[in-house]
Amino acid sequence: MSLDILKKQLKESRLQNIYLFTGAEEYLKKYYANAISRLIIQEENKEFNYIYFEGKTEVEAIISNCETLPMFSDKKLVVAKNTGLFKGKKGETADSGTDKKSGKDKLAGYLENIPDYTCLIFIESEIDKRIKLVNTIKKCGLIVEMDYQKPADLVKWVVKVFGSYNKSIDQMTASYIVENSEYSMTELLNEIDKLVNYVGNKNEISLKEAEMVCNKTIKSRIFDLTDAISEGNNSRALSLLNDMAALKEPMQKVLFMIIRQIRMVYRIKQLRKQGVREDAAAKQLGLTPFVASKVMNVSRNLDISVLEKAMYYSLELDESIKTGKMSDRIAIELLIASMGQK
Repeated sequence: MSLDILKKQLKESRLQNIYLFTGAEEYLKKYYANAISRLIIQEENKEFNYIYFEGKTEVEAIISNCETLPMFSDKKLVVAKNTGLFKGKKGETADSGTDKKSGKDKLAGYLENIPDYTCLIFIESEIDKRIKLVNTIKKCGLIVEMDYQKPADLVKWVVKVFGSYNKSIDQMTASYIVENSEYSMTELLNEIDKLVNYVGNKNEISLKEAEMVCNKTIKSRIFDLTDAISEGNNSRALSLLNDMAALKEPMQKVLFMIIRQIRMVYRIKQLRKQGVREDAAAKQLGLTPFVASKVMNVSRNLDISVLEKAMYYSLELDESIKTGKMSDRIAIELLIASMGQK
C-alpha cells in the first residue's frame, strides 16, 4: 500500500521530506530514489544538491548535509543507504529509552523539524520496526516496503521491458525467464540484456532462445526432474539429481522443492476433478504460464493416488531424516523410486 502512496505522490509532484525504503528488491529502491531525484533536482545543479552516503554513517554528517541550503534550486536530496541506524539492539524499542542521548535519538528528534527544502531518503535492506527512529519516520514521513514482486506482475514487467527494446515476447517465454530469476528484478534485467544482445536485430524472442541463453535455476531443474518422474523415466530423474549434487545444490532444498511440486500437482488434480478448467485452476493457484504448463503436464501423467502416496511417504522420509536414519539424498532417491512403481 505504501508503494501506491509513493507512486501517487510522484504523479502529483507532491513529495514528503522523509522516506525510508526497505525490503529485498534493490531495483525498486534504486528506481524510486532516482525518480524522486529527477523530480526535485535539475541535472545541471545535481553536484550541488545531491548528497549520497553508503555504509555506516555518522548522524552528524546526515544532519549537517540536510541543514545546508540548496544551491540554484528550491530543493536538495540527501540519500543514506545501509547506514546501520535502523538495526535495533537488544531491549531497544520506541518506548524503552535505551537510545536516549544516542545518535539515533538525536536524529529522530531532528527529523521532526527537518527543513522544507530537504528531501531525505534512507535505503535499508532490513529495519527493526520497534525502534524510535522508525516510529518517527512513520509519523513524519513515509516508509515504503519494496519486496520481491509477485510472479504474475513480473511477467507483465518483463514483457514491458522487452517492448522498450522494440522486442516482442509472449507470456509463456516471459514467465520462463521470471521462473529462472529468483524473482529479482535486477537479475531479470541482466537476463533481458543477454537475450536482447543474443537475438540482435530479430524482433521476437522465442522460448527456445530463452532456454539457450538464460541461467537455469534449481527451480527449473526441479521441473525437469518431476517431468522425468511423471514420464516414468527414473534414470533421467536420478541423472538430473546427480547434476544438482554436482552443482552443490543443497539436497535438503531439493527435497523440499520436489515435495512442494508434488503438492502443487495434487492441488491441480483436485481442482480438475471438481470440474475446474485448467486455466482457471492455474489462476486460482497463482501460477505463471510457464509453471502452469509444467504442472499441468505432470498432472496428466500421474494418478492422484500416486501423488497421495508420495505425500504420505514424504512425511515418513522427513521423520527418518530428522532422526538421522537416512540422508536427504537417499530420501530423494527413495521418493523417486516410489513414484515410479506401478
